Amino acid sequence: MLPPKARLARRATLLDIRALALSLSALGLALAAGGCGDEGAPVSGDPFAEGDASLTVTLDPDGPDGPKDEETEEVGCEEVSDDAACAAIADLDAGDFDPPPTDQPCTELFGGPDIATIEGQIDGEDIDAELSRANGCEIERFDAAVPLLQALFDGYEPGAALDEPTAG
Repeated sequence: MLPPKARLARRATLLDIRALALSLSALGLALAAGGCGDEGAPVSGDPFAEGDASLTVTLDPDGPDGPKDEETEEVGCEEVSDDAACAAIADLDAGDFDPPPTDQPCTELFGGPDIATIEGQIDGEDIDAELSRANGCEIERFDAAVPLLQALFDGYEPGAALDEPTAG
């Protein structure tokens, strides 16, 4: 057993350690609360938080062998707006245009001869994609861009060329 003087010193040391622990906990809570509500900083994942969107979009709704000519539109957005094209771009990110992995199985479902190319940048990320409706994987990529295509090309419906009568 410790002498009374040593017990008092030990108890004082334990009290000092507890006080230090409480102070550090309070400091941690204050720092965490101080970081909340910083509304001026961009939130990761916000559309256009890191940069503007600027795209060149080309659409050939009946493919290279069809009678219709391809059409090209330029679109630029500095922020999300009520403009249909900018609103559609806000729902996209560069990953939507990545080609499917080469080992990914895809349904052999033909969705139409439609071809679209999209080049430019979204949120500072480069986009250079050719989209088609050649199989299930490509249709999925293409469908991500359909709201943008419909905003830019009046009356566009994916796969509509399949319903058109053929000359012959």
